[in-house]
Amino acid sequence: MSHRASITTKAALIAHIDIVRRALDDAISMTRADAWNERADGSSTRTVLLAHIEWWERRGSYEIGVMKSGGTPHRTAESLDQLNARIDRESAKREAAEVITSEAGAWWELRTLVLSLSEAELFDERAFPALEGESLQQLVQQESSAHWADHIKHFG
Repeated sequence: MSHRASITTKAALIAHIDIVRRALDDAISMTRADAWNERADGSSTRTVLLAHIEWWERRGSYEIGVMKSGGTPHRTAESLDQLNARIDRESAKREAAEVITSEAGAWWELRTLVLSLSEAELFDERAFPALEGESLQQLVQQESSAHWADHIKHFG
């Protein structure tokens, strides 16, 4: 993704995602309580958008866990658009307060997993064959800071 920073150490990766996360947290906290169920992006409400972010953070944690244990993460046959539409449908009835809390937990889980990884696991493009030549730090940014940058404008 175009939002990915060129990062070469775990400390720099954590610093980068923490900075971007603070901006997202600020935007979430500035979102009026009565605005969470308003449409913010097409047919998606802010609640659904944050649930979407949560889903992808949890997906990142799942992928890291599976690959660290030597497995290959399951890939859906759905297109990205179909998958995102399903995530949105499944999240439509969730309450904003629950999503806000749950998403923060998903982010903390992903961050904790990143902290547990070695430099080689994060940056060696050969560390996890399931990533097909991509480094794990690229996946981490894709499921966190780059993804947040795509959606932050909808909050606040």
